[in-house]
Amino acid sequence: MPPLTASWARRFLIASAVLVLTWVLRLLYMTLRPLEQPPPCVQHAWNADTPLILVFWHGRMLYMLPRYHRQRFTMLVSQSKDGEFASRVLQRFGVDVTRGSSHRGGTQALRAMVRKIRHGYHAALTPDGPRGPRYTVQSGVVAVARQTGAAILPVTYSAQWKIILRSWDAFLLPLPFSRVVLCYGAPISVPASASPALMQAKRLEVETSLQHITTLADSLSAAHQPR
Repeated sequence: MPPLTASWARRFLIASAVLVLTWVLRLLYMTLRPLEQPPPCVQHAWNADTPLILVFWHGRMLYMLPRYHRQRFTMLVSQSKDGEFASRVLQRFGVDVTRGSSHRGGTQALRAMVRKIRHGYHAALTPDGPRGPRYTVQSGVVAVARQTGAAILPVTYSAQWKIILRSWDAFLLPLPFSRVVLCYGAPISVPASASPALMQAKRLEVETSLQHITTLADSLSAAHQPR
């Protein structure tokens, strides 16, 4: 029957694309040379019993997979068709996926993420995703931190050789054999009793930290360009 045949063909193409992209990414990651010097406060956060919420810009997510896929993470991914494809790739790397948005009606997804954090997961999300505005932190991450006691850990990267796509998020694609610079901000805690004013202040703190370390990562990666 034609409808069934078309549906089967679509599923086959998607599964094949996921498999190919997974292996392309694995090969790319093998060639990249990381450069990172996490400050002592970040090392302490990883060694503490408190769960972490990694936050990174939507356009700077690609290199996070090989850095953290061995940790017990759940990542917030949109419910769009692009999100479905991304979810399958993430799951191939062993990352748990929570479907939904960090804002704009994503209450159920954030509640699911809160439950997973309370059951021992770390979390990761792109606070300016899934559609922007770019480099603007939405309130969802701060709400999750307040409800779980998890520390928010800003992280970003830049690359010595890269392509920046003409997308809303200026997606950064590191090129093979590039040196990749990772930068961290200090962990940010949100008290359970935080007032709306303090929540807004914490949101701005996360946003300012991410913007600062992104500028720093770009500067450091440029310094490694051949003269």
